Parts: sequence; C-alpha cells; structure tokens
Amino acid sequence: MKKTIVLLLTLFLAIYSQAQSDKFMAAMKKNLTMLDSAKTTDDLQNAANNFERITTVEKDQWQPYYYTAYALVMKSFYAKDKLTIDPNCDKADEMLAMAESLSPANAEITTLKSMVLSARMQVDNSRYMTMGQKSGMLLQEAVKQQPDNPRALMQMAQSKFYTPPAFGGGKDQGIEWIKKSLVAYDSFKPATEIDPNWGKPYAESLLEQWTK
Repeated sequence: MKKTIVLLLTLFLAIYSQAQSDKFMAAMKKNLTMLDSAKTTDDLQNAANNFERITTVEKDQWQPYYYTAYALVMKSFYAKDKLTIDPNCDKADEMLAMAESLSPANAEITTLKSMVLSARMQVDNSRYMTMGQKSGMLLQEAVKQQPDNPRALMQMAQSKFYTPPAFGGGKDQGIEWIKKSLVAYDSFKPATEIDPNWGKPYAESLLEQWTK
C-alpha cells in the first residue's frame, strides 16, 4: 500500500512539475513575441513588467530576469528624458545580478551588463572615461566566455568602431568584428527556445552603414 501511495505521489508531482514547466514556457514565448514587436518605450516597459512578474513565480530561471533587464536597457537607449536612464539601469543591474547568480559565466548576461554601462554613458559624457573602459572589459570577458556568441561579437564591433585607432579601434576594426558576428549568427543555435536570439538584423544594418 505504501509503495502504491509513493508511486502515485511521485506521478502526481511529475505531472504537476511538467504542467508548471509548460505554463512557464508559454508565458515566456508570449512575452518574447511582445518584446520583439515593441515599438515604443511604453511597450518596452510593459514587456519588462511582464517578465518581472514571471520572476516572482519562477525564481530559479535566469531568462526572465535577463529579459526584464534587456527591455529596460533598450528603453534607456530610446529615452528622451535622461533622468530616467539611471533608475532603469539600476533596475536592470539588479535583475542581471539575479540572472548571473542562477547562470554564472554566461556570455549573454555579461554582454547585457556591458550594454547597461553604454546606456548609462548617455546621461553624461564625463562617464566615458570610466564606464567606457569597464564596458569594454565586460565585452572582452563575454567573448572569452563564449567566443562564438554573436551578440557579444556585435557589441564588441560597436565598441571597436567608436574607439579611436590609436586605442585599438576604428572603422576597420569595427567592420572586422561585425563580420565575425554575422558569421556567428549564421551558425548560432540558442540552448532553448527562450534563450537570447536577438540582433542579427541590427548587425546586418551596421555592416551596411559602415561599408557605404
């Protein structure tokens, strides 16, 4: 009798766990579709709010923390009011710290941490000296973590493009790195359906702009 009860309990827990997993994946896919189609800062904030709600239920999954941060970073890049950038980036950093605690040495997370600093630099040009260097170091770390990560390579391309040749950057360096990123995009396969897979059209547009 005890064996039967244990078996039934195990079966119930397995079914319940699968149902929760299916619910999580459905919620993530729905919100990723919304994020991909976001056209305004309000759309991005709504996406961030939706992903943050998922983190309150699925505390052991790094992706919803990552996408909360990603939506806030993208909102910061398009912000008209510079006073909103730091608060959004503070929240993004908080989310990325949680994501990194669940998935250490993750090139996607490290790349986004660099992007947070890039967003912060819009607030005040004086930040370029310190934050620019730290952002570059994070990109180097991301490439080391995953040398064929297309988003890390794409962000490195932009960093190189806007760095003076005297400091190891310049147009040629930017083009070289963006070409590397596009090769990586062609072969890249995310580990799951909800892992980051964004950026290829933007990388293509950068190459087009830079080689005109």
